[in-house]
Amino acid sequence: MSLYLPGNLHKTYPMAGRLGLLLVLFLLIIGGISFYHKVYADRIFPGVFIGNLSVGGLTPEAAAGNLRTVWNSFSKQGLQFNSDVGSVTMMPIVGSSTNPDLVYELVSFDPESSVKQAYDIGRQGSWPKQFMQPLFTLFSEKVIPAAAEADTAKIIQFVKAGLPKLEILPQPARLVWRESDFAVEPEVPGRILDETLLRRSLEQRFQQLTFEPVELVVDKIKPSLDEAKVMAGLPQARQWTLDENLVFTFSKLSWTAKPGVWHRWLEIREDNGAPRVGLSLDLAQDFFKPVTSSVDQPALNAKFEFKDGLVTAFTSSQPGQAVDLLATMQTVEAMVSQGKIKEVPLVVKVTEPEITTAEANELGIAEIVGVGRSNFAGSPKNRRHNIRTGADKLNGILIKSGEEFSLIKALGQIDGSTGYKEELVIKGDKTIPEFGGGLCQIGTTTFRAALDSGLPIVERRNHSYRVVYYEPAGTDATIYDPKPDFRFSNDTGSVILIRTKIEGDNLIFEFWGKKDGRLVNQTKPRIYNIVKPPPTKLIETEDLPVGEKKCTEKAHNGADAEFTYTVTYASNETKEQVFKSHYVPWQEVCLVGVPKGSLPPADQTIVQ
Repeated sequence: MSLYLPGNLHKTYPMAGRLGLLLVLFLLIIGGISFYHKVYADRIFPGVFIGNLSVGGLTPEAAAGNLRTVWNSFSKQGLQFNSDVGSVTMMPIVGSSTNPDLVYELVSFDPESSVKQAYDIGRQGSWPKQFMQPLFTLFSEKVIPAAAEADTAKIIQFVKAGLPKLEILPQPARLVWRESDFAVEPEVPGRILDETLLRRSLEQRFQQLTFEPVELVVDKIKPSLDEAKVMAGLPQARQWTLDENLVFTFSKLSWTAKPGVWHRWLEIREDNGAPRVGLSLDLAQDFFKPVTSSVDQPALNAKFEFKDGLVTAFTSSQPGQAVDLLATMQTVEAMVSQGKIKEVPLVVKVTEPEITTAEANELGIAEIVGVGRSNFAGSPKNRRHNIRTGADKLNGILIKSGEEFSLIKALGQIDGSTGYKEELVIKGDKTIPEFGGGLCQIGTTTFRAALDSGLPIVERRNHSYRVVYYEPAGTDATIYDPKPDFRFSNDTGSVILIRTKIEGDNLIFEFWGKKDGRLVNQTKPRIYNIVKPPPTKLIETEDLPVGEKKCTEKAHNGADAEFTYTVTYASNETKEQVFKSHYVPWQEVCLVGVPKGSLPPADQTIVQ
């Protein structure tokens, strides 16, 4: 056996010496790598990036601080979207500090999660991988996507609302009923935003922490149903225009659609490229609105009331019913196509309640398992009304064992038809009425009751800035239909009943059920990284008297908060969850009145 060494080393050293030399070299390399690990024991290894930001050589705390600086800069300047019909700038947080319940985030960021991934490089996996990976990052950068979460659906809505001429929906050729005969309205080409490309651009920017303007791309759309195809189906459509009433019936009720009404529902469709006549459910919606309002009834779960600390049933369960409009219209189509019109019985589906009276009688709800409290002192009249309306909606709700509870789903539709009142929200220099003010009081109180009950929290997001109603910081939960939601799981093995009540300015939620021996420990929130708000921003407006000043945004300090939530079960199993909250600094904004005609042709001029 011969061991080769270059040059004179091969001649000078015998085998044992050469092996010894290699061993020394190996030990020097191992020692060097070990020393390298020791030098960066409490820092991120060199060559690591979070997006486009280098964090190599930094402590996790310093890296998180740099990330927040980048993100705060984005929060101030926003993200600009450009198109051939104009530009619009999106801020990551939408709403007003005068109404915290109607503030929501379009983009949120988790710097701790990003930093943890960066710090874990070279510290996870097999021993050889941990040992060698930090060296590889010296020669080949390791890039970690920033942990950003964007509500792309709302961002797209924002862009379309800000650029109303961006999209023109294509209009296929269609039939138009003109008193006694049809006319054909030709197709109109359209243009549609390329949402897939926009989502990809947003994901790239947020993950890479680059916020250059987004160039919007629109695609031209030509309707497939053109005038020629509709003309080809016109003779068949004329055969369907029978001079008879359509009478819809249900129980003792009836609704009549005269020929001049239901003829307008006729449309030409494409069937394997060929025109075919049918009845449009969309065109019939207005006719069916009073029908469904008279027939449809939601299923009602069994509910409860409380007397002398005991639970007693007061509302029995009730099946629901809803008109199946699609099936009903298919029945009409079959009649009209055969030239035989008679009464049309509505197709009505029955929906069963989730909790029946029989099941409710066997629940055995015995005691309070957790309580949540919050205070809404200082709330205006409409906010108080909405808090009571939302609390009444939840009162008596039952959550089955193993069920995941969604607060948005439980509250249902939030508008005037369900008892809520509007509140004025100041956005820019406009005052806009919106529903939902006060519902974050519901979200926060539900969160606190779920924590006190020791339940697993599935989804929770803090408010964008600190709100006096929800102190101590870090124990709040914001909701905004449809997102963010607040959700938790019932893992108690028995049904949970929610009881809500208001005592003065205090909102109290009690969770009733059966205790299973679990113990809950919740540390007091730790509040840190307090950041002062930027200087007041003044916006000139012609909508106020000259010289008058009206502040639309209140200043709030930014901060971070966290607390630890530990549940110990009867089996001695322990589960721990750390809830972290990041609150942005919020700038005071004031409008200042200037003379009419003194502003340039723009909505607002910003001065500092």
